Amino acid sequence: MEFIEQEFPTGPNHHHVSKLSGDASTRQYFRYMSKSGQSFVLAAYPEPFDPDRFNYRQVYHLLSDIGLPVPKIITLDAELGIVLQEDLGNESLQVRLLTAAKQERRVLLRQAIDYIVTIQKEGTRALQPKIEASVLAFDQEKLNSELLFFECHYLRGYKGLKTAETKNLMDEFTRLATELAGSSRFLCHRDYHVRNLMLKDGKIYITDFQDARQGPASYDLVSLLKDSIQLDTQEVNEYRDYYLDRASLSQTGEDFMRQFHLMCIQRLLKALGTYGFQIVTRDNFLYQQYVPGSLHRSLLSLQAVPEFPYIQSIVEGDLPPRKKS
Repeated sequence: MEFIEQEFPTGPNHHHVSKLSGDASTRQYFRYMSKSGQSFVLAAYPEPFDPDRFNYRQVYHLLSDIGLPVPKIITLDAELGIVLQEDLGNESLQVRLLTAAKQERRVLLRQAIDYIVTIQKEGTRALQPKIEASVLAFDQEKLNSELLFFECHYLRGYKGLKTAETKNLMDEFTRLATELAGSSRFLCHRDYHVRNLMLKDGKIYITDFQDARQGPASYDLVSLLKDSIQLDTQEVNEYRDYYLDRASLSQTGEDFMRQFHLMCIQRLLKALGTYGFQIVTRDNFLYQQYVPGSLHRSLLSLQAVPEFPYIQSIVEGDLPPRKKS
């Protein structure tokens, strides 16, 4: 309220603030509605930030400069840890896809993929040393730490399991992280899934890019096609081919296919760790609905790259039995 009273000194009862459902981070989101009908979103960070080294602000300017639609920053208060920004409404790409006809679905997902290509091509070229995202990366340590997060918060915390062959699991984690870390790196949004893409006036807007960093070419594509969305194999292949036609990568389609599956395994295991943490530690059962789909989609990639038998056995053992048709 202190921030609102500073920015909108209109006296009592001239505004309404409502809390919005947030993401899996420690940030909180609020909608400010003035008596005149103006609407803004406030992102409240858990602690103050340095405005000159604030990754969200830096990436906001980078994405804006390369022509990508992002919610406009109205102002920010670094000491209070608050960003006041444009209100994009409530319709995410996830929500729209639930009712979209096949052709609209194709148009929207292709538009989202076009944005990925722009981020990778133009965004990577625009990175400067002063931008935090230029020094952050999905290196071996980061990728492996996310896999350990899965082991801690999903396997042990959520499922209450003790891995019988811990060395085998750690060896597979290391091999998976090491191969991915050796891939060529591009600027990645880092959480480019359908809940973080909003629709306003017929246009997709990109949100929640504060964790942007460099990583494999497949990272954001995996987030879009495999995280919190259920596409059949034919659709995934179609959109992956669409991406490859536009990305102009130096690697072969076969090499990219392998990287895509490896990235899918790593990304979805990390997501399962996040879901387990949210459910057990924060009593946030909203994420329960995403567990079965993430297990199933990770298994598809584990079967496509059958070099991680211990991880695969864990995922297979955790999948609920399929209903008989």
